[in-house]
Amino acid sequence: MRLNFYLYLFAGALFFLVACSNNAPSVVVNPTPNPSDSLVGFAKRFNIQKKGNVYLLSIFGNRQTWDTTAKFALSDDTNQIRKSYKADYVVKIPCQKIAALSSIYAAVVAELGELNHLAAIDNIDYVTNEEILKKHQLQQLKELAKTPAMDVEQTVALQPDIVFTFGMGQGERDKDRRMIQTGIPVAISVDHLEETPLARAEWIKFFAVFMNKLNLADSIFNQVKNNYTYLKGLARLSQTAPTVFSEIKYSEFWYMPGGKSFMATLMSDAGASYLWKDNADFGSLPLSFEQVYAKANNADYWINLSSAKTKEELLSGDSRYSQFKAFKQGKLFNNIKHCNSKGYSSYWETGMIYPNRILSDLIQIFHPELRAQVKNDLYYYIQLK
Repeated sequence: MRLNFYLYLFAGALFFLVACSNNAPSVVVNPTPNPSDSLVGFAKRFNIQKKGNVYLLSIFGNRQTWDTTAKFALSDDTNQIRKSYKADYVVKIPCQKIAALSSIYAAVVAELGELNHLAAIDNIDYVTNEEILKKHQLQQLKELAKTPAMDVEQTVALQPDIVFTFGMGQGERDKDRRMIQTGIPVAISVDHLEETPLARAEWIKFFAVFMNKLNLADSIFNQVKNNYTYLKGLARLSQTAPTVFSEIKYSEFWYMPGGKSFMATLMSDAGASYLWKDNADFGSLPLSFEQVYAKANNADYWINLSSAKTKEELLSGDSRYSQFKAFKQGKLFNNIKHCNSKGYSSYWETGMIYPNRILSDLIQIFHPELRAQVKNDLYYYIQLK
């Protein structure tokens, strides 16, 4: 199933919930370090090396191990590659026809200035990027996964140079056997298995190598890294650490980010005290309403409230939400400032690329006294009234 489907299905937080979909932490504590000539510094789930005019890209896509699950050899001249390197796929770059089966991946293509080579997406409903929407309106984009299942026949007819899709960290089980039989190169992203915001942001390099835009990706990532580091240091200037929790209940469960998750790290870096920070899970925690209320009823802030735009909308999901202190004091913030006509937020589309923007928002929410030093308006969040 496609990434966007999972993200919006659970917690309205598709992007981070998929990242937290496994309750068990990785069994590997110390991954094999990247080689000294690696072009990757923070991310642990992929690696890039350059040998002459050839890029060697490896993906470590099994959640429970650091085994190499795919190898790519990429060059503008692929004639001699197979004789020199063992690879699952040999790809001529820059790719001229790209299928990006997530609005996140399509947004990366746009950020790298390669929209003219974006030939297919998964489902236009999840897209917020205006240029991508316009391209679809002009019938210049195919939809290859309007339903959760990919349309292999349309994909074969399109003959893309690369298909960007996602995996759940299940190694071989993540691979679509039908697509393997077509011979079309498929790059399975497992960015959501990364454990820090900067590690996740560095995945822009993963996509960039297929477009021969690694220098631009380096520049974008370095700006993100520098700004993130500055903001994290700024948050430490605050004398307070307000308590915070996130998400809402879906059906029987409230999927709370684990204490080692991507979102928990962002809240900590923003100078807040996340109420489940001592939990050791990288995944999400399926809790009951009662469990959450027992711990968070007096929390100062409540964030990431699915699609709710007002307090009244929030209460329509469960009237008991009114019992929380954060609700009573109006300290409710949701990441829905910019949404498309279907109600999907740009937060999920660009937050992976620019975690510094999320951090900027959270610092201003948790520490209003630092707003002048942050020097930005809120990118993604609004306060519910």
